[in-house]
Amino acid sequence: MRTERRYDIDWLRTVGVLLVIPFHTLIMFNMNPWSIVYIKDTVNVPFFNIMDSIIDRFHMPLLFILAGMSVYYALKSRSPSQFAKERMRKLLVPAVFGCVVLNPIMTYIYMVSKNVNISFANHLINFFTKNPGDLTGIDGGFTPAHLWFIIFLFVFSLAGLPIFILLNKKISEKFILGLATLLEKPLMLTFVIIPITILSLTDILGDKNPLVYFFMFIIGYFLVSDERYQKALNRDKWIYLLLSIILIYIKFNISSHNAPWSIQWIAYGLMDKATRIVPVFAIIGLANCFIDKNTAVLGYLSQASFAIYVIHMLINTVVGSFILRLKINVGIKYALIVLVTFILCFFVYEIIRRIKVLSFIFAIKKS
Repeated sequence: MRTERRYDIDWLRTVGVLLVIPFHTLIMFNMNPWSIVYIKDTVNVPFFNIMDSIIDRFHMPLLFILAGMSVYYALKSRSPSQFAKERMRKLLVPAVFGCVVLNPIMTYIYMVSKNVNISFANHLINFFTKNPGDLTGIDGGFTPAHLWFIIFLFVFSLAGLPIFILLNKKISEKFILGLATLLEKPLMLTFVIIPITILSLTDILGDKNPLVYFFMFIIGYFLVSDERYQKALNRDKWIYLLLSIILIYIKFNISSHNAPWSIQWIAYGLMDKATRIVPVFAIIGLANCFIDKNTAVLGYLSQASFAIYVIHMLINTVVGSFILRLKINVGIKYALIVLVTFILCFFVYEIIRRIKVLSFIFAIKKS
């Protein structure tokens, strides 16, 4: 199995993380109350709704699969105890800081935007004492907001550690080789759609179903456990890309209202889950073929992206609260919010990495 650094994985993880800024900005123009960000325009923009819906299909599955791939390489150079300690420092510490320090500010801006007359001190008390309900924070209660992803990664890393240790043992070698022999065949990887669909039926936390994402995390680990998986993805990448386009088009152009457990209901469920995983296979295959290269830009962005993920939502909310008031074209509003958010995020990152305590909190390596 290949042991040198996978720069394609670094590129995908970095771009995938930074994509949250344009993605969350798109949601500012989506009036669906279940599309949650903490500041919104008063105008719904259908084209933006289509774009955020398409990105939403593959974005988080891609990030969880990439995280599972990274775990495989991390455990090659770390003992299980070292890995667990590193996960705590790199994931739990930033997540706790963000939930305690950053998120209350963000949700206060939201409450003010809704004309709720409350002081920040009282909001802070409510944030930590009010029944959180659905954990969205839209009622002023506690929310992990976007940091749910980091919290999931921390829990998955520890919960999956016994599985990864077992898979690294000699006893599992025959199973891993046999599975790769089966799944390396053309398009056979699409069979993971079936367990993903079954796990989705548990309906835990809606679109943040931890069972589904944990399974995707495990898929990521397997995809780098045998080089035949990557060869299969590279071979079938254009087919996966074409399938992705077709499936996403069907997803957004047919009715989802079918009688439970009917043939149509089952077929729609499988197709819906296929739109979440097939594009990921296409992206990973394309990336390995075309962007498996190291550059100075990648080195900088990959270092900065995690800290930017933690801080971006607050900065995006603050920027949006000002720009959305402007009487200008929505396209210009969107571009300005994205641009200014990126600029401020990198500016804040440059400050954070120069302050020792903050660089520790945000898990920034010493350069």
